[in-house]
Amino acid sequence: MQRHGLLRVATAVVVAALALGACSDHSDPPDTAKVSSSDPAPTPAPNAKVATSECGREPPNATIDHSLQDFTFGKGSATVLVSGATGQADCYSYQRWGNADPAVPLDSLLFLFKGPTADGVTIDMLVGDLTVATRVNARVAIAQGDTTFQGDSCSMTITALSSSGVAGKFTCPTATRVFGNPFAPLDDAEPEPSQSAPLPTVALSGWFTTSR
Repeated sequence: MQRHGLLRVATAVVVAALALGACSDHSDPPDTAKVSSSDPAPTPAPNAKVATSECGREPPNATIDHSLQDFTFGKGSATVLVSGATGQADCYSYQRWGNADPAVPLDSLLFLFKGPTADGVTIDMLVGDLTVATRVNARVAIAQGDTTFQGDSCSMTITALSSSGVAGKFTCPTATRVFGNPFAPLDDAEPEPSQSAPLPTVALSGWFTTSR
């Protein structure tokens, strides 16, 4: 049950964000009569994959304030290296997304970073840990279409912690496949297979930064 706890919380947060966006969108439908054959074709959505060197960068170092006051961050990014068992490693970068306030029950900070489609990264840390330390445990999950991997015991080093922004770098030696995508909560849930066979795993590493 612990493996899926973060996924459920992240899904609930995403559902709320999507509902808020739907309620605030009152724009009129496009006038199709104005579209002509000379209009340019739609630009394909960008891919979240970036150069591997981006995953090797260091997060910014800034003020450390364990009071955790006035945390609202609308900007930022997360860059994650996904390393498979075959030795292949790909780097992905996602932009800060969702609620500006990262606080979620129970006593956690949940940062969401989303790509151009139903892909992204979730980073979850306990408030109690962040009030006393800069090296903490974190749960990190990366969703790419129908595949989501989650590390429940990732090592996180916080390099900035204040009302101006939060940043850190993490390593997850083992991230196990979980079922469901927190960035596509309205899709039909994929049935979980029997646990007789071991689930696929990858290693995750990277860094993130947020700001106002």
